[in-house]
Amino acid sequence: MTTRLIARRLFSATQMTRSLTRAEVPGEKLDAKRGRLLYQSKKRGILENDILLGTFAEENLQKMSESELKAYDKLINGEHMEWDLFYYLSNKKTPPEDVEKCQVYQMVKKFVDEKRLPKS
Repeated sequence: MTTRLIARRLFSATQMTRSLTRAEVPGEKLDAKRGRLLYQSKKRGILENDILLGTFAEENLQKMSESELKAYDKLINGEHMEWDLFYYLSNKKTPPEDVEKCQVYQMVKKFVDEKRLPKS
């Protein structure tokens, strides 16, 4: 097998994986999106975010508009690593400007701050 053929197959596999891991699911119904986001909020991979995002999702997803749900989806399933999200929400790291300006991030941040997390 040539190097070019191997590279093409790897590139195709990478492209396929990227399309499967996008935050948004095309054609997804609003109730299905809420259900998926609730599940994903509770099963983050680190307990700290399971608690923060899971509790936020339980109390807020049903009240959120479609555009807010889309922004929330991008926030929790987008480019930011799991620990970075936790650090942003717990004041350990300053979030990037696009995150800090996001209305949904501000909702989540306010929710977390009002829960009076212990600061270390």
